[in-house]
Amino acid sequence: MRQPLRGGDAISTIKIDAKKCKGCGYCVRFCPKNLIYLDTVFNEKGYHPVVFGHEENCTGCGLCGLVCPDLAIVVYKEKDKNDSLPQRKTRCKVPDLRHC
Repeated sequence: MRQPLRGGDAISTIKIDAKKCKGCGYCVRFCPKNLIYLDTVFNEKGYHPVVFGHEENCTGCGLCGLVCPDLAIVVYKEKDKNDSLPQRKTRCKVPDLRHC
């Protein structure tokens, strides 16, 4: 079961575009939960892209998306299912994640 972010106001997911990823490893180093790692297979450009594992342990901090120089990682946040507002996905475009 996925853990809510900041007291239940949002749930987060990250999406990695393996075609854009050059395997620099910045996201691997900056993930506080060590949930991102380099894949063992090559992408079509000849790089080892990163892979996201154990999604349920992600805190949704967004550091991975902020440090990615290739813009290969996008952090999505959804409203919690217990919230009375309708759910909607938002894409964080602002470096200050409090505005997402």
